[in-house]
Amino acid sequence: MTIARTVRHVDAFTTTPLEGNPAAVVDGGGLTTETMQRIALNQHLSETVFLLPPQSPENHAHIRIFTPRTELPFAGHPTIAASHTLISEGTVRLATGESLRLETGAGVILVEVSGGDPPLYTMTQASPQFRASEISRETIAAGLGLETRDILLAEWVSTGIFWLLAQVASLEAMVRVHPDMVVLLKIPHGISIFCIGAQTDEADIHVRSFAPEAGVFEDPVTGSSNGCIAALIAKHGLLPVRDSEIRYVAEQGLEMGQPGRVHARVTGMPNALAVQIGGNAVTVLRGELLLPA
Repeated sequence: MTIARTVRHVDAFTTTPLEGNPAAVVDGGGLTTETMQRIALNQHLSETVFLLPPQSPENHAHIRIFTPRTELPFAGHPTIAASHTLISEGTVRLATGESLRLETGAGVILVEVSGGDPPLYTMTQASPQFRASEISRETIAAGLGLETRDILLAEWVSTGIFWLLAQVASLEAMVRVHPDMVVLLKIPHGISIFCIGAQTDEADIHVRSFAPEAGVFEDPVTGSSNGCIAALIAKHGLLPVRDSEIRYVAEQGLEMGQPGRVHARVTGMPNALAVQIGGNAVTVLRGELLLPA
């Protein structure tokens, strides 16, 4: 005897099927944590998100997010994918001006759904936290196949989950990145690198993210790390402030053949930073998981 659970593959941070970052979105009611982890391993995607009823009636859904190896309190692209599924399938119908309210392990995440076809899903991430890096620039450079001088800045940042961030000196240096996963495996959760400048005209920065310790060697487009990068950019004034905010577009996934675009906005400079990360999404697969009853 089996039970069926609907599963979708949703490409986040893109409007083009088979680009951006795919997440599996699964109806999670009645599933144990062990079964959720097994499903995430079986999907072979960087993250799988499970849709559950909200724990508080003022919220719209509770979501749990798993990599192939572990559960995460928060991640960006599965949050976009979950939002897209709830809205596009009509599970949630928002009033004018209302934001989607998603319960996560990092607290309630608000997601604005803009008009248009396709809509833009913009999440307000948790208040940034900063922590000095105990990992030297020399070690980081070695893990990326770069020279120490290619790493300008390294710092731990969280807008829901901590990432080690490293600013690479130039787009030319980013092209030279050749990651050593043995070295990067020693970094808890993962490292995300960025440079000012991009390969495409519509973007302002170039990003890559590696999380081998979580079972993800490279992530195509990463909403959580992009939120952390936006906070770091604002903290250190790496992009100009206009009308009391920083807005820019990040490109990621080009090296993997899965290009995506991340819309970033930071307000509250300098001491009350608020980070918003937005992207589109498209469903590319919908079916049923047939599980033992």
